[in-house]
Amino acid sequence: MENCVERNYISDIRVGEEALLKGWVYDVRSLSNVGFILLRDCSGIVQCVGKGKEVLKKILSLSLESVIWVKGKVRKANVKADFVRKDVEVEILELGILNRAEKLPIQVNEKSVRADLSKRLDYRFLDVRKPKVQAIFKIQSTIANAFREFFYNKGFIEIQPPGIIACSTEGGTDLFEVKYFDKKAYLAQSPQLYKQLMAISFEKVFSTSPVWRAEKHDTSKHINEIRQMDIEVAFEDDIGIMKYLEEVVKFIVSEIMKKCQKELEILDLNLKVPGAKYLTYTEAIKLLNKNGFKLKFGEDFDPEAERKLCELFPNKIVFTYEWPTEMKPFYIWPKENGLSGGFDAVYGGVEISSGGQRIHVPEILIQQLKTKGLNPKNFKWYIDAFRYGAPMHSGWSIGLERLTYAICNLDNIREATLFPRDRKRLTP
Repeated sequence: MENCVERNYISDIRVGEEALLKGWVYDVRSLSNVGFILLRDCSGIVQCVGKGKEVLKKILSLSLESVIWVKGKVRKANVKADFVRKDVEVEILELGILNRAEKLPIQVNEKSVRADLSKRLDYRFLDVRKPKVQAIFKIQSTIANAFREFFYNKGFIEIQPPGIIACSTEGGTDLFEVKYFDKKAYLAQSPQLYKQLMAISFEKVFSTSPVWRAEKHDTSKHINEIRQMDIEVAFEDDIGIMKYLEEVVKFIVSEIMKKCQKELEILDLNLKVPGAKYLTYTEAIKLLNKNGFKLKFGEDFDPEAERKLCELFPNKIVFTYEWPTEMKPFYIWPKENGLSGGFDAVYGGVEISSGGQRIHVPEILIQQLKTKGLNPKNFKWYIDAFRYGAPMHSGWSIGLERLTYAICNLDNIREATLFPRDRKRLTP
């Protein structure tokens, strides 16, 4: 039976059919001379019912998370258990064990998944079997797919930037150094410089790639390895590129609402397609100060300020643009009066993106590098690329885990990361 190809999935079975199911034992219980198995596969959980002493004995011998097969008759039911198909159950005709599980180090069938996150991450391969955790990553899969679909449909080209670089892309010093044969190299902080070089030739590009940041954060919003979703577009300024961000987030949320109804129900989320609010940095400072903050021009927004902006404009992506040049990376276009073509975007109480118009004029780029205390000689290959017909261009990035964290209303970004990498965690 283990090698039988006529297998059914739990989500597909219908009343009156005979089905062969394969999956994991989510829970086991008995009542009188009747045994119950909650069987889980990748499509859902179903209640399987067995009668008689021999069947009951076999059911009660099963350890949780053992891999089994069940052949049975599908019948109408009204099941009350959480996360389980309500409309049907399976009358067990035959039952076999494919691989018996040992005693579990963490519970898989618990209703809550928020407690003791560190231990859950130690056994992440088991933790992801929980319905609520699976719901998070099914939504994350939809986010990544919707991002790609949106930009493919807009005529963008997907690029694959390098993960090993020779110098900083963000102008900071917090990079992970690696030995690259007889040279010193670094793990990429961002595909920033490379996507720019592609945008000045392909016009419209996007990428989804891992990046590494060596900042020594220890917060619920930061990790050191992330999946980044980037775009870069020629002939667009900061305003035009923000519109792309607004549109894609709306599309992503609409796709989740369409394709992840079961997952939204499991996570008890009432998701709605967001609107958008655009504020200059100066306007945002004034607005925050009217609402209890004491911010001066040139100061960044802390997490409380980001949350306040989202509270003031509920279910909106709040864009703040024309930030001071000194607060943005060297490659952001400098406007007049010390302002820049850079922007940030907050949604769901957290910053989900930053970006803006880039510098495409070598002389201005050299000056900005010097202003940031960087040596233009280290960026010669990058600067020279703009000497041969480079149009104005703009772009941004969204952290996949950060957006998942915001959309799913999670307590910690590690819940939206399969195998988090932070200051304290390198395994599993």
